[in-house]
Amino acid sequence: MKQAFLDTSGWFAALSRKEARHRVALATYRGWIDEGRQLVTTNLVLAEMQILLVRFRGVSAGVQFLESVHQDPSHDVIYVDRDLERAAVDRWLRRVGDQRFSLADAVSFEVMRQRRIKGVLALDEHFTTAGFDALP
Repeated sequence: MKQAFLDTSGWFAALSRKEARHRVALATYRGWIDEGRQLVTTNLVLAEMQILLVRFRGVSAGVQFLESVHQDPSHDVIYVDRDLERAAVDRWLRRVGDQRFSLADAVSFEVMRQRRIKGVLALDEHFTTAGFDALP
């Protein structure tokens, strides 16, 4: 099954009509679902998404979002353990010290590298800097 990665920047744009690139992000997101892709993300991205939704739509929207992701078999949430975090720090934060990658981004990069995922729904230029295909 073909996989794609969901980053906070692109995923939030897909779900929020007020975001400048909403339409194209939503089209990419829906297109991947229609293609039957496995949509991969991490619990760090979920945490970022939940707090954004709480800030802009309220507490119930954040909880509803988490429940919907966990109930949808097209979404695969990777839970960050110590080994994954260390691999992300060693490969992405320590080696590329001139970049301002967050730990959440570094973990995302490492998950994508390990699973050989090239495409990511992201508006964050860090993904292209790291060598991935950021869409839209």
